[in-house]
Amino acid sequence: MCLDNRGFTLYFQLPKVICTLVIVVVVNCTLPVCGIAQESPHKNMNLNCETCHITLSWDKIRFNHNQIRFELLDRHREVECESCQNIENFSKVRSDCFTCHEDVHQAKMGGDCQKCHSQQGWEIFNVEEIHSNSRFPLLGRHALVDCQSCHRNQQQGDFAMLTTDCISCHQQDYLATENPNHVANSFMTNCQECHEMNDWSPAFLGSHDVFFPIFSGKHNGAWDECRTCHPNPTSFMEFTCLNCHEHRQPEMDDKHRGISGYAYESTACLSCHPHGSGEGGIENHDVDFFPIFTGTHQDAWQECSECHVNPETFQVVSCIDCHDHEPVITDSKHTGITDYVYATINCLFCHPNGEKGDFQEHDNLFFPIFSGAHAGEWDECAVCHNDQNDRKVFTCLDCHEHSRIRMDDKHLGEVKNYVYESNACYDCHPRGKSDD
Repeated sequence: MCLDNRGFTLYFQLPKVICTLVIVVVVNCTLPVCGIAQESPHKNMNLNCETCHITLSWDKIRFNHNQIRFELLDRHREVECESCQNIENFSKVRSDCFTCHEDVHQAKMGGDCQKCHSQQGWEIFNVEEIHSNSRFPLLGRHALVDCQSCHRNQQQGDFAMLTTDCISCHQQDYLATENPNHVANSFMTNCQECHEMNDWSPAFLGSHDVFFPIFSGKHNGAWDECRTCHPNPTSFMEFTCLNCHEHRQPEMDDKHRGISGYAYESTACLSCHPHGSGEGGIENHDVDFFPIFTGTHQDAWQECSECHVNPETFQVVSCIDCHDHEPVITDSKHTGITDYVYATINCLFCHPNGEKGDFQEHDNLFFPIFSGAHAGEWDECAVCHNDQNDRKVFTCLDCHEHSRIRMDDKHLGEVKNYVYESNACYDCHPRGKSDD
């Protein structure tokens, strides 16, 4: 060393040239050596240094992650490279979450973390969107429930659920409900049969129409809750039809006078009105008695009293009070009809189905017009009965095939006592057949 503790004393004692040389050497020894290369920490690297580093400092990294398959977004921008990368060999880096993040769900939720999590943060996720891709989409009030209410093992990272049955979460609600009492009434545990996800109340049995129509027909919209008809919350087998405003007993008694088995009592109501319609027991009127919902009498009446004129008994019926059954008109149409009387019982005898001109007995009693060769060959009685004042008068000679020339040619010389006259035709052809 050129200078020691003796300082400049030594300097002035040595020759000037030597001391100058010593100072230069000392100065040169204190300068950094810039020409010596440092060892690269990257053992496997195919990129140029300037792809990641800048000349200002090696520690300043500017690599653009958009060039590769893993774009840095949100919280990933804040992470040091060494946290994810192996700087000796970047090719060993994987893009799956488990490379860097511990699976707190213990592989029970699968390996696709992005189904629930985003790069904004582990605790930031769209619960409704996640559930929309599962077996249990969050609908109605379920969207407001905190996760742990259903996912009991959430704190241990376990969100898996063995069942999505309602009763798994709502069993206590089922057991505690008193109005109506679910246990006493043996209600099913599939809550969706009666409840909506928007709210527990009101609750309705969607398949109730199988038992009695309340969502269709006349009772649709005529009630607000179950107790409207089921007043006993412990037994839904009990019901009442008598609490509604239109079911006053004096009015019902008056409407049902003469109805067999009538009683002002709910089970009696149901027996005659199984579908809740006003017609009730007369729904089978067409089959059991007389067609009033089909045929010519369909929509031709407003209420029972139009035909059942005696309010004391529905067994009394009248056919002769309707506008088209005036005696003058009816008498003229039935002139000559055997046993015709302008009375209801006679009407029913010849018109058991209420069909106009439906005198089916004509084939057996007189002449076949609904069967055989004459079936469909006439439109009204006047085709054969040309005297409207006497139905005993008839003609066989007015139809197109019965010209006298043709008939004479067929019968003269062949048929004894042949006469071109209707009664003679009938004598030989009582069934309307040519070979009689």
